[in-house]
Amino acid sequence: MRLLRLLLALVVLGSLGVNVYLAWRAMRDERRIEVQLQSPDRLEVIRTKGGLLQVSTIRSPETFQASTDHTFLGIDLGQTTTQIRVPAVIHYHIELAREWPVTVKGDTLIVIAPAVKPTLPVAIDTARLERFAAGTWSLFTGTGELDRLQRSITQTLAVKAATPSYVQFQREAARQTVTEFVGQWLLTQERFQGMPKHAVRVFFADEPITALHPVSPAVIAAP
Repeated sequence: MRLLRLLLALVVLGSLGVNVYLAWRAMRDERRIEVQLQSPDRLEVIRTKGGLLQVSTIRSPETFQASTDHTFLGIDLGQTTTQIRVPAVIHYHIELAREWPVTVKGDTLIVIAPAVKPTLPVAIDTARLERFAAGTWSLFTGTGELDRLQRSITQTLAVKAATPSYVQFQREAARQTVTEFVGQWLLTQERFQGMPKHAVRVFFADEPITALHPVSPAVIAAP
């Protein structure tokens, strides 16, 4: 057991020394990056039916962390802890292909817009992505664990962007964008000409009915 502990101590010291050396080399080495343009026959263009209206953006510094325990013959050999920090930019949009119920109540134009959705995949700034690995075996397992953690970022951000807290956080900014949009095209139609732009009230299809207060739900046109 004493010999095993000695070997483990040597491994820890060796791992620490190599990591310090690699970090020092990374700061000194000069890298040349080559950019290759894809030929048109390898590109694919997908048309968005009806179009999308981007309504808001959330900029968020995101941190992802994971840890892996290592054992051998029941002996705890410590763990590898990995962490990735990267700025994320989450765009939200609504679909323009659907019909929007519109109702006039007195001097108020009530518009029910489609529910806001995150635009996927969420964009990340890879130029500012930072990766860290620590632990006894990080020299041997750190790169693989970091790669696995990085591959999970896309799905993790997709789930986070659709959570009620994130959607609610951007809702008022989205409402303002849609209100401006409605004022630019709907109020130019003959039926609604002469109505003041400040009279437009926008609600989203996924909002609870209480959000329509003090507007009576009975005046909202069905799709």
